[in-house]
Amino acid sequence: MCPLARAFARSFALLLLAFSCEVAWGQTTVPSKPDASGSPYKVLRSVSGAAGHENNGRYVMDDARSVFVAGKDPKVIVYFEWQGPIGPHHFEGLWKSPEGKIVLISDFRYEAKAQQFNGYWSMVLSDATPSGEWQLEARIDGEFAGTHTFVITGSAAAGAPPSTPQPLGAADLYRKAMDATVTIEKLAADGVVLGKGNGFWVGDARVLTAFDVIDGAASLRVSLKDGSQLTTDQVLAWNRWQDWALLKLDGGAKTWLKRGASDTPNVGDHCVFLEAGPVGAKLADGSITGKSSFPKAGERLIIASGVTSVSFGGPLLDEYGNYVGILGGSIVPGGDPIKTLSLLNDAGATDRTTDWTTTGLAVPHTQLPDLAAAASTTRLAELAKRGEFLLPVVKSKSVQFVTLAGQVAREPSKMLTPRDFKQVFSRRDVKAYVYVNWDNSSKGKLNCVLRLFDADNKLISETETRQVTLAPGKYIATSWDLSIANSRTGIFRLDLILDGVTVWREFFRITE
Repeated sequence: MCPLARAFARSFALLLLAFSCEVAWGQTTVPSKPDASGSPYKVLRSVSGAAGHENNGRYVMDDARSVFVAGKDPKVIVYFEWQGPIGPHHFEGLWKSPEGKIVLISDFRYEAKAQQFNGYWSMVLSDATPSGEWQLEARIDGEFAGTHTFVITGSAAAGAPPSTPQPLGAADLYRKAMDATVTIEKLAADGVVLGKGNGFWVGDARVLTAFDVIDGAASLRVSLKDGSQLTTDQVLAWNRWQDWALLKLDGGAKTWLKRGASDTPNVGDHCVFLEAGPVGAKLADGSITGKSSFPKAGERLIIASGVTSVSFGGPLLDEYGNYVGILGGSIVPGGDPIKTLSLLNDAGATDRTTDWTTTGLAVPHTQLPDLAAAASTTRLAELAKRGEFLLPVVKSKSVQFVTLAGQVAREPSKMLTPRDFKQVFSRRDVKAYVYVNWDNSSKGKLNCVLRLFDADNKLISETETRQVTLAPGKYIATSWDLSIANSRTGIFRLDLILDGVTVWREFFRITE
């Protein structure tokens, strides 16, 4: 988006009032469809407030509202977004008093370089500003281009805001997200924590989250905002490939989020989300920067900030505080969404070539069914029995590191060395290799098995059990080779099993 270009209008007052006017303009590069009415100028939205800031070519209202107190609020800001023809235009802002009289006109000229452009006017208030219902009428090239209504009063209780929903400020969005978001820990049968993510209330005793957050759990421990905890193993509805799950909790919520408008979120929409961090959750920019669609997973929203795994399952909120997506958006069940996206989009890509800080995925709310219709529950143990879950990965102290490679060479010293590290293989490569470097401070005998799965969690093959003997101070490395010359193309998964426990997992892709 282009930065806002500031211009001060030539203003003249038709009545002597103590206020002034300021105008700022910007534009975006996202085209829209023309107005069906035939008008060359279409109002996309308008909003008023007393404070705001410019951000990437748009004006973000920090305290969006429509009632202002003369003598207390310093000014009224009215922001418009339009769609219209590219080129030079003459803009006018007509401030109308409660009597319907035009008391101030601001005009200027500005050249729009994109079909969607925006701007705001600011009017200073004083004790002498008349109370009542005001209007700002916008005109472009002499044609009507929208009206925004607001109330000025000497008492905060006087007047009522219009029924039209108003965007929330950053503070209100943060509070709303914090009130509705919960932390979810997935627990093994022995109570060990296998992973952590988020979820959010969408109704009484109902929490929505990403399927990845519950995958492999024997039970779930849910921490609420007040510090209390609930435990559940009941799921009302889910979709493994679309990456969402609706949980049932034996407890209610004081605050839950409403679903956004029925239409799909659009590229350019301003959204936010909670990003968990070491010192607490912060509000992050979740503006929608793109979309992608995948055969089994469906549509994914690409958002402007990276999302860490501990924030998966949290809500993506629109500017009204409604949820329009679920953070995470795994494209292949169990696979990291950004790594998988790299594998699909670029045959030579790995996670090292992806900008994690500016790329995140979310499942759009339009993929969800009617959640209110879900009534019967299914236990997590039943999902595991059906093959819906992946076995949890438990790190082993005996393993130093594991990697995929195009080659494994034996050096003159007889040490195995991996070469050509990659996660995308062509069938012309003939073979792929898994290299394991064992910890030389460990001691014991381990039984090792390498298993190959497809993206549907179906076992394709597994190696014969190999025994590895570890001794302190002894260097040990092992490798397996996988024949891929006659394999079908697609994304696959490898699991390394030690004494019946999965200790390493990696997804990779085979191309022609």
